[in-house]
Amino acid sequence: MRESNPAVPDQGELAALICGYEWAGTSLGPISSWPIQLRCAVEIAIPSRAQIVMFCGPEFIAIYNDAYASTIGTKHPAALGKPAKENWAELWDDLEPLLRKVLETGETVFAKDRPFYIERHNKPETVYFDISYSPVFDENRAVLAVFCIVSETTGRVGYEARLKRLASIISSSEDAILGIDLAMNVTDWNDGAEKLYGYSSSEILGRSVTFLIPDDRVDEEARIIARIKAGERVETHETIRRHKSGELLEVSLTVSPIYDADGRIIGASKIARDITARKEAERVQEVLIGELNHRVKNILATVAAIARQTFAGAQDVEAARAAFDARLQSLARAHDLITHGNWEAASLGRVVAEALSAYPTQRLSISGPEISVSPKAVVAIALIVHELATNAAKYGALSAEAGKVSVSWRLEGSTDPHLILLWSESGGPPVKPPSRRGFGSRLIEAMSSGQLKGRAELAYDDGGLRCLISAPLDVEWVDSDHEVAASA
Repeated sequence: MRESNPAVPDQGELAALICGYEWAGTSLGPISSWPIQLRCAVEIAIPSRAQIVMFCGPEFIAIYNDAYASTIGTKHPAALGKPAKENWAELWDDLEPLLRKVLETGETVFAKDRPFYIERHNKPETVYFDISYSPVFDENRAVLAVFCIVSETTGRVGYEARLKRLASIISSSEDAILGIDLAMNVTDWNDGAEKLYGYSSSEILGRSVTFLIPDDRVDEEARIIARIKAGERVETHETIRRHKSGELLEVSLTVSPIYDADGRIIGASKIARDITARKEAERVQEVLIGELNHRVKNILATVAAIARQTFAGAQDVEAARAAFDARLQSLARAHDLITHGNWEAASLGRVVAEALSAYPTQRLSISGPEISVSPKAVVAIALIVHELATNAAKYGALSAEAGKVSVSWRLEGSTDPHLILLWSESGGPPVKPPSRRGFGSRLIEAMSSGQLKGRAELAYDDGGLRCLISAPLDVEWVDSDHEVAASA
């Protein structure tokens, strides 16, 4: 049976549906039989702009308004006039206890951002509502219906959750993230900013951001604010900022506008990253590249000098080639030691031991304090020891079974220490000064005076060759080194 009743205002889709619904076929009966309190509640709900649904009687028959219809998606209009369990089956275990509490106790149930699992668009989702479930009483204080005023907060809850995640990310970021207003006062300050600049949030909030800017760069901040006011984003650039201690920091900085809810620019967000270490590494790298280029020139010049002197006037090409290869191997081993020392220094003991590694250890005596020598000294000493050892193997102590070689060193002087290195042979055949200066002696003298900035003394004693080298301990690689090597 269809009924029209002035108790239901004739406005909106739901008003028409309610008026035309066959309520006589439900447990509520025809509208004319409804208690006045129920009809008044419907009159209040239907025109309301608030989202209202009423669950009436012990079966919780659903009556709702237009504002509520959109929140239940495809459940509308089938849910109208039906028991709630039929159309809210997926959340009935959650919804029923709330409705029964109101129905059986007459109490109001209220909650903020109450989650519900629902399938309103033919797919599962979790939605959130502010809810107020109140009783509609009859004249005997029996509950006729549960009057539910709801407001969906799913969007806000999701937005706030995203804001919390974003805030957590910002708070825990290693980058310094801060906000300022258009007057350049600090409004936001994360842990990364405290770590970078040294100010706690309580010390810096409300103060001018110019506390962080060196005096000669204050105009830079004014230009940034001018661009922000124009709606521009200041792309990542490198600049200088000041730590609480006064120390200047090199930072990369990105600045973006901050908008309010109406789209007006109200400030700027800044993301700063400490690049002091990187910039220092770049400077060091630049120096190292320059030094490496210089060292390569020296190495090539040394190789060229060795080649020129080895092959000049050589009668036996194969012997000359063998000598050249041996000298290059000695040079290569020296550079291995430098590489292992990060191109900074190497142990003198290791340099000597490596240069003599081809000879029986029982015929060698190597002694001296632990000393680190510069890369240039490593090359020079390695080549000198190699030439002395080669000469000893051909003509000196290492050519005889009983011959021995002693290599020792010491430091003299405290304020300006000098390295004293002594090569001494014994037990070999008698030696005498050569009739002409060969490549080996010229290389020893050139390396000692040029590379080491010192001197070499060769003595041809009856007991064997002695070579005394004296040089400053701290030797820098100078631009003229390759010229010295080339003259060997």
